Amino acid sequence: MQKKIILNKCFGGFDLSEEGYMLYAQKKGLELYKYKVNFKGRDCIYTYATEEDLFVSYFTKDFGNNVRISDEDYEKYHLYIREEYREDETLVQVVEELGESASGRFGNLQVKEIPENSFFEIDNYDGQETIYYSETEIFIQ
Repeated sequence: MQKKIILNKCFGGFDLSEEGYMLYAQKKGLELYKYKVNFKGRDCIYTYATEEDLFVSYFTKDFGNNVRISDEDYEKYHLYIREEYREDETLVQVVEELGESASGRFGNLQVKEIPENSFFEIDNYDGQETIYYSETEIFIQ
């Protein structure tokens, strides 16, 4: 049996597209709200993002427009899909379904298979990842 893991295969980083976020949320039964952050002095004010906005954050709660989001609410409702999700079965499905469209501007996400009970390490060089696996535990010095 094989275990599926998502790797980023280009320089840049593990980056999911908007289409990827939306499909992931749909599969998880979540509603997503896109926000952009505006810095006003020391304050971070969140406004609804538009199609033209390049850098957006996804939340699972609608806070309204032009708001401050507390640290507690940010931690609770912010959906930020990064490397920690690489073994998430739903994310694997999203990357398999969308193919290249799953990747954001800075990534090239691909699903790789390794033997189910193997140990693995991921080497990251400027965002480009390589997986090494073994039947025995891997020790890095």
